[in-house]
Amino acid sequence: MDTKRLVLALTLSAAVLILWTVLFPAPTPPRPVAGATPTAVVPVGPATATPVPVPASAPAAKEPSVRVPVRPIAASAETLVTVESGLYRATVTNRGGALRSFTLKAYRDSEEHPLDLVRQSSGFPGVTLTLDPTDPFLARAGQALFVIEKEEKDATVTLRLRYREGDGAGLVRTYVFRSGYVASMRVEREGPGAPAIGVVAGPGIGNPSAEEMRNQYTRPGSAVALLATGSVTRKADGSLKEPESVGPGLTAVGLEDNYFLAAFLPDARTTARIRPEAVSTPPGPDGKPAPSEIAVVLEGAGILAADLYLGPKEIDILEKVRPGMDKLINYGWFAILVKPLLWTLKAIQSVVVNWGVAILVITFLIKVLLYPLTHKQLVSMKKMSALQPKMEAIRAKYSTKVKSDPTARTKMNEETMALYKQEGVNPAGGCLPLLLQMPILIAFYNLLAHSIELRHAPFMLWITDLSAKDPYYVTPILMTVTMWLQQQMTPATGDPAMRRMMNIMPFAMGFFFKDMPSGLVLYWLMQNVLTIVQQLLLNRYTDLGPTSMKKSSARAG
Repeated sequence: MDTKRLVLALTLSAAVLILWTVLFPAPTPPRPVAGATPTAVVPVGPATATPVPVPASAPAAKEPSVRVPVRPIAASAETLVTVESGLYRATVTNRGGALRSFTLKAYRDSEEHPLDLVRQSSGFPGVTLTLDPTDPFLARAGQALFVIEKEEKDATVTLRLRYREGDGAGLVRTYVFRSGYVASMRVEREGPGAPAIGVVAGPGIGNPSAEEMRNQYTRPGSAVALLATGSVTRKADGSLKEPESVGPGLTAVGLEDNYFLAAFLPDARTTARIRPEAVSTPPGPDGKPAPSEIAVVLEGAGILAADLYLGPKEIDILEKVRPGMDKLINYGWFAILVKPLLWTLKAIQSVVVNWGVAILVITFLIKVLLYPLTHKQLVSMKKMSALQPKMEAIRAKYSTKVKSDPTARTKMNEETMALYKQEGVNPAGGCLPLLLQMPILIAFYNLLAHSIELRHAPFMLWITDLSAKDPYYVTPILMTVTMWLQQQMTPATGDPAMRRMMNIMPFAMGFFFKDMPSGLVLYWLMQNVLTIVQQLLLNRYTDLGPTSMKKSSARAG
């Protein structure tokens, strides 16, 4: 009987063990990852333990959870992978999965090398799209060596970079490069710890020369954010003391200079911060320390995904990337007028094959288009000039009473307005035509200041770059002289103080324009020359203009 009971107990025990093995199998070890460097795994917990007896009547204790070690993933050496298309050459390093270089084949820098959007200057990290080091794990991963997998299909190249530590904390970075200037980026965080992810663009963009750094139009490093509402925010280097959040509702956020853009194109789940970055750059020409540079941090949780735009600020390209992206070109308040002007300028250049000549031609066309308004302005100025003696007499009549008699100025203004009414002169008649012209002139000015088409475009002789200043200041000097001549030929209006200020204006404008792009100076110089020719013709064949000029022209005839 005892034997039967023993056999039955053993049979039941074996059945329980077999059933337990089937229902609760042992954990399967992780599969080895190709390219991973084997790393010794330290066992978790003490090597030995003394069992504690449990009374038969006590309930079974819950088995403590033990984190199972995983095999780390890391490369043994730094590797660079290059992706090339007809427009660019991108280089990605497996150290942190950052972008080491992104050169645009169609554009050259000041040294005539292919233009690299990643700042390689001394004091800068020489990489962009790095992991935000404010998170401890991301700081380690940013210096770690990822395992890279490359996949090519049609015109698309996909790079997957993997890194994992022994506790399971890991990161997978994915780049998708296509034939255009838009790529894709995805960062996925794995394992324990906070799910925060931050990717940093910058600091800085491009590799400007010392001359470009001094130029207010081409100096790089500004951060720019375009909201879904259409508003644009810009922050120049040195202008920030503390990080600043942008958004929500971002269409694009990144770094820009006058002609190029490196920007995230995020989705609604991501946020962004613009923050100052200290770099060890040498002092500027004035001996002052260089200002802090700007970096842009895109942030998400768990998974961070965004498109990237790395390319020129060309209006036709930006309009196709995302709606409203053309607003990232700073064309000012009258941007709506820029498109027809730019289309006309390009059409002229396709015929004359010289951007400088195209500027001269379109300036002439604008002058012809605005001639009716200019004519009305000159007519009004001529009438006002004829009234100057009578207006001076009214001023002289009240000059001694204005300071002592509060009503004297009111009476003087009343007599002046009565004179205008009697002579049929509108004192604002000369201003209104000018105001109507200003939007076109300002739009064309901004077009020339910010259009990438003029970058490194030669004109003739010593002007080899219409986006750079005249190296010998010939065109600014000519602009000053022609503007002064134009002032002398214009009918005199206003009080003597105003006339003296107008005589000084050409010299102030010449000083202001001396370091501006030569394409802008060329436009203003052509405007002055055309205005002088127009005034000469009006003086000779009409009764407009100063009488002295009329008689001089008649004697010359």
